[in-house]
Amino acid sequence: MSAKQEASLTTKENPLNNTWIIDFVDPNFRFEKQGQPVEVNDPILIRHVGTNHYLASDNNKIKNDFGQEFEVFVHSFATKNRSQNLALEKDGKITGDLPTKF
Repeated sequence: MSAKQEASLTTKENPLNNTWIIDFVDPNFRFEKQGQPVEVNDPILIRHVGTNHYLASDNNKIKNDFGQEFEVFVHSFATKNRSQNLALEKDGKITGDLPTKF
């Protein structure tokens, strides 16, 4: 509906297209949390391995066979600037090899 990249799942085996990674929301702890169990109330980011983009949604509801739902798509709402990342790097809190945009 929004004309953004569609996200879907399939039973066909294709590791590049069907693999997703669960990331911790806070970029300061994202590297340390990789491979750890996700706690019940922790917010998460779902990142597509093939494109390295996160699942996203907006506040527009769509009416379908199941009622009203939010559309889920692969899109980055992050800005192009890295001012926050540079400030964190200056303080020694993150390194450049961590994906910090969300």
